[in-house]
Amino acid sequence: MEKEDDSEDSSSTKTTAKTVVDGGWGWMVVFGAFMINVITDGCSYSFGVLFTHLVDYFQANRSSTAWVGSVFNAAPLLFGPFASIIAKRFGFRIATIAGGLIAAIGIFASVFANSLGLLSFTYGFIAGFGISLPYLASSVVVMMYFEKRRSLATGLAECGAGIGTLIFAPLLQYFITEYGWRGSLLVLSAIVSNIVLCGALFRPQPILKNSRIEISIQQDLEAVSLPTCEERTEECGNVEDGIQTIQNQSVEKELFLNPESRSLLGGSLISLSDKAKIKEQNRGACEEENDLEETESKSSNSSCRIVDTSIFRNWRFVVFLIANFILYFWYDVPYVFTVDRALEIGESKSEGALVVSSIGIVHTIGNVVFGFLGDCKRVNRSILYSVSMWLTGLGLALVPLSRNSVSFAIFDAIYGFFVAASEALSCVIVADILGISKLSDGYGILMFLQGIANLVGPPFAGWLYDVSGSYNNTFFAAGGSIVFLGVLYAVVPIHSRFTNRKIVE
Repeated sequence: MEKEDDSEDSSSTKTTAKTVVDGGWGWMVVFGAFMINVITDGCSYSFGVLFTHLVDYFQANRSSTAWVGSVFNAAPLLFGPFASIIAKRFGFRIATIAGGLIAAIGIFASVFANSLGLLSFTYGFIAGFGISLPYLASSVVVMMYFEKRRSLATGLAECGAGIGTLIFAPLLQYFITEYGWRGSLLVLSAIVSNIVLCGALFRPQPILKNSRIEISIQQDLEAVSLPTCEERTEECGNVEDGIQTIQNQSVEKELFLNPESRSLLGGSLISLSDKAKIKEQNRGACEEENDLEETESKSSNSSCRIVDTSIFRNWRFVVFLIANFILYFWYDVPYVFTVDRALEIGESKSEGALVVSSIGIVHTIGNVVFGFLGDCKRVNRSILYSVSMWLTGLGLALVPLSRNSVSFAIFDAIYGFFVAASEALSCVIVADILGISKLSDGYGILMFLQGIANLVGPPFAGWLYDVSGSYNNTFFAAGGSIVFLGVLYAVVPIHSRFTNRKIVE
């Protein structure tokens, strides 16, 4: 009878969880994140249209002019750790609304800039900092509302990047033609202010009091006693599969009834990450118990940390950071230099803008496809990411072979489709590696390194053109580097498969 009651309670718990997670208001959150990506990535990826006009207006070389777009694209990523701290302190809704206002003010101030240096500060630094807040929030907030459909929800939200590129490239070209580059920035600032409305959709979501979560105790919960190995065996009944679900009433009471940790989205996230870490337990319960005892003994050193530095001890996460640094060093090459490359092969600026739009179309499709594949149980997300990066690099390496806008658009489309795997899977892979409780910290660090790469990459690519007089070397270098990162990250799934076989044997 007791087993029947337990199963009924378990099933009712799961049913309640499903009504809140993986649906409901979560789809409105996805819509808000989608629109934020339309606006922010639309502005970022259409900079190539503005790039040629700035070169002509300021009579500067391409390497110097590229710094404007480089700072703008890098700032949201460089400020990732700060955005993470602000989101933890004030919640995703307030952080997003504030970021939208700051970004709009920065772009508006750019209208009055009379030098590339000042433009880099207003358009790049100020607007970039503002965008960093909704950029991080729109990625992480979706993860909080979804579990089983996490990759799909993330992919749908990231579709905004492709739609934004599709819309903003020809739209910005039209605004520049009609109002000049200054007038186009004035209109752009009004569009960016709509991020405020999108942020309002990120309402706080209370954690279910009855939800069953897999918990490992954080270092400052010394007073909480854990069940023994035998008790865990009785509670879960499936130790052979290596999956342990620990229900600890004292922890649940502290976690769910504490006013500071009632909400993942509107309140402080520090209280949640300081009290519990949600993670998958793939080893025996007794080994896990020993690890927890060692963890508790170090409580005094980490209770005040703003960012959990222990994430750097995870070699898989470090490899993923390196791979992303390489990717984002070359990531903006097609977006910044496509219009200029179109002029190089004898096409017009309008046709170059349409080539950029073609990237946006397939990029949107790619986000949906990779979001769907990422949720398939038989698909290894690490392998999917690695193979996609190989093909992304191949698309860029083929660009120098193009001799007209059609072939150029095809090669750029290959890049646009497969690079979508990075946006659709990155946040999910970080959660896979570190666990959901460390996602904000891990993703903030990831954004910071992506920002450094974004900052120095485009100017270096522009320098390659200045010294060679052609974009061939730029695209060859970009494609080859991204193929290499695909090979580098392949080490992670290969090692995991080898280790799993060893455990089974």
